[in-house]
Amino acid sequence: MIAPVDLGVCRGYEYEGDADRTAIALPGAMLGGMPALWFAFEPLLADGWRVVLVWDEFRDATQDQWAWARARAEAAAEYAGGVRLVIGKSLTTRACVVAAERGWPAVWLTPLLDDAEVVGALRNRSAPALLVGGTNDPTWNSGVARSLTDHVLELEGADHGLARTEQAEHVGAAVARFAR
Repeated sequence: MIAPVDLGVCRGYEYEGDADRTAIALPGAMLGGMPALWFAFEPLLADGWRVVLVWDEFRDATQDQWAWARARAEAAAEYAGGVRLVIGKSLTTRACVVAAERGWPAVWLTPLLDDAEVVGALRNRSAPALLVGGTNDPTWNSGVARSLTDHVLELEGADHGLARTEQAEHVGAAVARFAR
């Protein structure tokens, strides 16, 4: 079952499942992070996880992106009550500081590896992280990704949208293995 929820700073959706296995899913700048977020959390739903999905878009370029990502991660975590995994797309890679502070394992889809501040923040984490990116994404850097974690899924030909349906199976399988 899926239900709309009010996260305070924005809307969201709660996918019913095991409250002891809750993931929060954070969007990129557009489209609520879909379909890439769905590719990542659908296998968790199939395995009985509960997912709290933040549904928002970054529309005001004058806003601080770090504060925007933090506010959504914290709102989803507060609503969830307990978080076992965070999944973030692109812009919300900046929520990696929240994940590091709270010791959450994380899946970062199309992480902003061209941003030194993001890379530095990803280096400061203690919990495991899976990085997923594509060879046609200008923000992806395979060498940097592999220097940050042993958990890397690089998709040949994938761009920053990570939206091609043939990629869904690979993303889902990698997330399912990582979340075990």
